[in-house]
Amino acid sequence: MLAWSDPVTYIHGLTAQQRRVLKQLEVGTVGDLLSILPRRYDDYSNLVKIAYLPIGEPVTLKVKIKQLKKMPSFRRRFVMVRGLLEDETGAISATWFNQPWMLEQLKPGDEIYISGAARRHPRYGLGFVSPLWEPANAETLAAGNIAPVYPLVGQVTQKTLRKIMKAAVEDLSEVTDPMPSEILEKEKLPTLIEALRLVHRPETNEAAELGRHRFVFDEVLYYQLALRLARNLADRGGAPTIKFDETFAKSFVSQLPFELTPDQKRGAWAAFQDMEQGRPMRRLLQGDVGSGKTVVAAFCAAMVYRSGLSTAFMAPTDILAKQHALTLQRFFKKHNIPILLITSSTRYISEGGEETKLTVQEAKDRLAVGRIVAVGTHALLEREQCPSDLALAIVDEQHRFGVAQREALTVLERPDKMVPHLLSMTATPIPRSLTLTLLGDLDVSIIRTKPAGRLPITTRILVGDVGRNLAYQAIKEAISRHEQAFIVCPLIDPSDKLGSKSVEEEIVRLRSGPLKGVKLLALHGKMSAADKDQAMNDFKDKKADVLIATTVVEVGVDIPNATVMLIESAERFGLAQLHQLRGRIGRSDKPCTCYLTATDEDADISRLRVLERTNDGFVVAEEDLKIRGSGNLLGFEQSGKGIFKYARPDDIAIMSQARDTASQILKDDPLLQAHISLRERAEQIRETAHGE
Repeated sequence: MLAWSDPVTYIHGLTAQQRRVLKQLEVGTVGDLLSILPRRYDDYSNLVKIAYLPIGEPVTLKVKIKQLKKMPSFRRRFVMVRGLLEDETGAISATWFNQPWMLEQLKPGDEIYISGAARRHPRYGLGFVSPLWEPANAETLAAGNIAPVYPLVGQVTQKTLRKIMKAAVEDLSEVTDPMPSEILEKEKLPTLIEALRLVHRPETNEAAELGRHRFVFDEVLYYQLALRLARNLADRGGAPTIKFDETFAKSFVSQLPFELTPDQKRGAWAAFQDMEQGRPMRRLLQGDVGSGKTVVAAFCAAMVYRSGLSTAFMAPTDILAKQHALTLQRFFKKHNIPILLITSSTRYISEGGEETKLTVQEAKDRLAVGRIVAVGTHALLEREQCPSDLALAIVDEQHRFGVAQREALTVLERPDKMVPHLLSMTATPIPRSLTLTLLGDLDVSIIRTKPAGRLPITTRILVGDVGRNLAYQAIKEAISRHEQAFIVCPLIDPSDKLGSKSVEEEIVRLRSGPLKGVKLLALHGKMSAADKDQAMNDFKDKKADVLIATTVVEVGVDIPNATVMLIESAERFGLAQLHQLRGRIGRSDKPCTCYLTATDEDADISRLRVLERTNDGFVVAEEDLKIRGSGNLLGFEQSGKGIFKYARPDDIAIMSQARDTASQILKDDPLLQAHISLRERAEQIRETAHGE
């Protein structure tokens, strides 16, 4: 019998090939292996006869091989095997590719099961292409069953992985279930070992979903417990009290270069009220692209400085940190508030209208003095780069949510053992249902209205080269008006099997073609930090007319003079990300247009019409949730590690169930002292979950 923590090599009867597969999967224990859940299921439980075969539906047939032979192929090293199969009601053909071993394993007269969907070919008639096959004289893995379909790595086949999973599940002994039995009983959930059998060896689709329900419930519950436990621990430490200074507030607002919108005023007031309390503020400032979140954050930082304490303003990239520093200098200039910028390549202090470059040690010494607004990346949370009197941390997460940065703030000890206030900002509008479910530790302020003078961005969907040429013409017209443009490509280099545009290809093609004579610049993630900064600064200084970039420009780059954006292969992006990208234009009072170019006539562009109809990010986010299901909202599918492994955004009912359970558990046991196993799981998430 196997234990959850046993090495996978303990699984009984593994062949040499299966051991190689496990090495490819990079799993160490039986538990690691069984935690890989199927991404979907193929229903081959419908066993039919050839005469009654439905077209296009997954079925299983029990047939006898009448003929099996290798067919000629025009491609070298490409093997095609065709079989003529029969039962008592008729005959049908099946074709397999690159499976030459079938000719050795099977011979005429053998009985096999085949599973798949029959299709009608104009030349060869009705038949199967690459159906699953299994001997009829042995227990089947797929034929006649609900067959799990796993996410695959390298050359691993579904058949091999199903065999390994089956052996592991059947040999697994009782495992320690971290979920208290009273919760399982109350929420009508299967035990862990029951859930494993349901997801890996389901008898029905409903059984498989019940098993998955348990895994989704677990990870959302642990995530909620981690967030709320962090909040409870922070509340115990207390926070610095930031008194609201009405006279200073009026002075700050009156000297801004624009008037605050009602939403901005409400967001700032909510934060001021939070910071006057003895418990740490945990507030999310949620605003659409270009809605003016930064000035609200600056207002809060200024109030903290007025109280004699420090603020840390953190951005996800060096480029954005530098931009925030310049923006804050503009807002703080008349109030003599010092700003210290610390990035991997730059360290300077802006104080008294002057900028002074600092060494590493000089920057640390100034931080130690305190009463400063420090701007940088999340590295500011490191002990030696964090002001000892830190009262407010502002995290510009840019739709990257997770526990790690918020948790770092709760364990960051000031000399007085208090915990800083936290203001998180995101430019991704999040549907209310997801906000309530996933952000259990944060209060939310929403900025919907945009600053006065901003015009709505016109969005047009174009197809192929004809449409692309219209966008190029618009770019040239913008340049003639001394304006600038972005061209966004999904890739960096030309090694793309889907034929999408790449930055390196495009800049070469455009220089000698449609944009000949136009000053072009490239920007992508593989460039060094210094080269990225140089490219961004050159574009801001109007040394180039067009910036050709990857989605690295998604995170808050502010170029008011850019009025046109062309997004290549737009069908490959989610709606939320496209909305983020187009938000890089429309940051002035000039009319702006975003062109979404689909690769060709066959591309599915129907969902992109939402962006033509609306500039409201909340509407876009709701549509993205409906259409994509497991889209990239809140890091479900992002580069790097997402928040959840099993949950999908459409699992709202399960998420709500887990959220309510977490709330009740912590209401009765705020520090999980009576729920040791749950506390251990929550602690693991607090230590390892990054989701950023």
